[in-house]
Amino acid sequence: MEYTPRINDNALAARAAAAGSMVLLKNVRSTLPLTAERAEPLPIAVFGVGQIYTACCTEAMQPWRRVCVLDALAASERVKPDGLLAHKYRSWCLEHPAGDELPLSSLSMDELAEHSAAAVAVVTRTPEDYRPQLTRQEQDMLRTICTAFPRTVLVLNTPGYMELGEFAQLLPAIVFMGIAGQEGGHALTDLLTGRVMPSGRLAHSWPETLAEFDEAAQALDCFNGYRWFDSFDRPVLYPFGYGLGYGKSELVSVSMGLDGCDVVVTAEVLNSGEKYPVQEVVQVYYSNPDSERTGAISCLDCFQKTRPLDPGERQLLTLRFPVTEMAVFRESASAFVLEEGYYDIRVGTSSRSTYIAGSIRLTRSAVVQAIAPMQMPACKDRVRSGAGFTYPEEQEELSAARRRAIRFSDRNLPRRSRSRGKEFTGCRPDGKEHTLSDVMHGWCSPFQLIAAMDDHSLRELVCGFGAAEPDVPGAVGASPAMERYGIPKLDIAAGSDGLQLQREIRDEETDKVVRRQYCTAFPSASLLACSFDPELIRSVGAGIGREMAEYGVDLWLAPGANLLRTPRQSAFSECWSEDPVVSGLCAMALARGAESYGAPVLRSIGASEGELSQSAFRTLYALPFEIACSAYSAVLIPDRPVSGMFPGEDSPLASSMVVDWKFGGMFLADNERYDQEPTRITLEKSALRIVKVLRKSRKAKKL
Repeated sequence: MEYTPRINDNALAARAAAAGSMVLLKNVRSTLPLTAERAEPLPIAVFGVGQIYTACCTEAMQPWRRVCVLDALAASERVKPDGLLAHKYRSWCLEHPAGDELPLSSLSMDELAEHSAAAVAVVTRTPEDYRPQLTRQEQDMLRTICTAFPRTVLVLNTPGYMELGEFAQLLPAIVFMGIAGQEGGHALTDLLTGRVMPSGRLAHSWPETLAEFDEAAQALDCFNGYRWFDSFDRPVLYPFGYGLGYGKSELVSVSMGLDGCDVVVTAEVLNSGEKYPVQEVVQVYYSNPDSERTGAISCLDCFQKTRPLDPGERQLLTLRFPVTEMAVFRESASAFVLEEGYYDIRVGTSSRSTYIAGSIRLTRSAVVQAIAPMQMPACKDRVRSGAGFTYPEEQEELSAARRRAIRFSDRNLPRRSRSRGKEFTGCRPDGKEHTLSDVMHGWCSPFQLIAAMDDHSLRELVCGFGAAEPDVPGAVGASPAMERYGIPKLDIAAGSDGLQLQREIRDEETDKVVRRQYCTAFPSASLLACSFDPELIRSVGAGIGREMAEYGVDLWLAPGANLLRTPRQSAFSECWSEDPVVSGLCAMALARGAESYGAPVLRSIGASEGELSQSAFRTLYALPFEIACSAYSAVLIPDRPVSGMFPGEDSPLASSMVVDWKFGGMFLADNERYDQEPTRITLEKSALRIVKVLRKSRKAKKL
């Protein structure tokens, strides 16, 4: 194949994104990095069929290449995998394609340990076969390796959490590789050999046992992920936001203040190590008055990643967010409310490693945003009875912060009125025929174009959007081409980790390959979120956007913003994080990268597997969509009820997105688009949103 600049650029972007997202969970006795000795590559022994069957993407993805862990390590100049062991694994995988582990009893472990300075063990799970517990074969393999090799690295090539059991203590080094895309093998090698410093942080909690996740996910309420584990003081192996580097960083100074209605936090980060560069993620959490009673003890509001810091180097970060973001939703008032009391600002490097930088005291409760009520079940959230997670210095820090608390009056707060604007009464025709070209040239308005359409054409445009046969091989659908009105067809492609297009296009008569579509498999959403780096994620979106432009894809069904709740949920790797802010900002960054090339589509909203209260829906499950939706051209309507509510385009949920979240894009639907039979006016409202997207398309700009 011919390597075009786009193919090379996207491969490099995928490699950088994967390396910047992987998380170093444990590293004792300087097990990592695997550096060369006496200018010679470090001899290593690589175990596990995952070194060859490396999971890089979903099954539906057809990337132009897949770099497995073994091939990448063998290509490195810094390490040298044992050749005979590698040959045995390659032969075993050919004979056992089901993925059974090679019995280590057939190997001479003492001889391997004598000739190898370290061992690397790879445990793999595909997104479609994600079992978050080690098999008996894997446990036996790890025990044998740990006995023979004091210097052992466990690589978790899995969508997310794995229950490690005894091996969390036995193994000296653990790396969460995730589903790292087609360049995952190279990215892992870069990290293991020290070409790239680890800078990823966990976007989901890592409890000691899978049963802890099961308990946390028993109810759809305001407690999810770290908000559950920390509020109910459940044991975790690695908390949310946790991650190590090869060097050492410190927060040497932290301060908090108010600038108008914004909370401003400054934090100085120092690389206190002597050898390796480091990157740190400064995380700002808040505790509101509800935290002292029944709510989550802390919630993440913002974060920022430092640049790579050399030993002794410092960087001063400034983070800010509006006071109103600390409001809670009260169903009785159908509004977001800042309640009277103390708001404590916590700054740190994980949900369980924070310092109380200051406190704000609101002298009187205030409504900051009124919301139209939705008919949702009257569910009760779980109630916290104990103190939750704490640390020895917390009470002293809290007392000091509240003695110096900044008083804040509700009179200073901006008010957001819920204005629906004028009621839409329909498009008025001018008695002329119009085309989309007329709209593009300013000869008529979108309203006049829609008004000129007959009822059949209008319904075809709206209800048939996505149901037409696409021109791009492998695309999932298209909008109808309407020659009478000069409306071109828009092709729609799916893909949570890249464009899911047909790689080889064959002639129907000769069956010969006449064309190829070389799409890149990027890291999964669940791994990219661990980068805590919106700019890095934006580069991934730009890479996918370039492929959209090259292959003629107009709309891309991007990953959704549903929260990670448990490893047992479906499509775990396609979700970003257990935290709504991280999920929303990551989803927004991905869309910002792709928007100049095509129209990204945000997948369906909410949690449909159970009932949840409106409070939990507003403050947790809908928040990532509220953050992200402004960057998207379209939102995919869920094909299942959200807590018993049917979410059609004419539903209160869609109305809330338009009015409360200021969403200006169009809606897509897999099944029914409306809850009720649409009127002409309803169809016209939908058509105007579609025309808005059409006008931004590359095809329309050529008219």
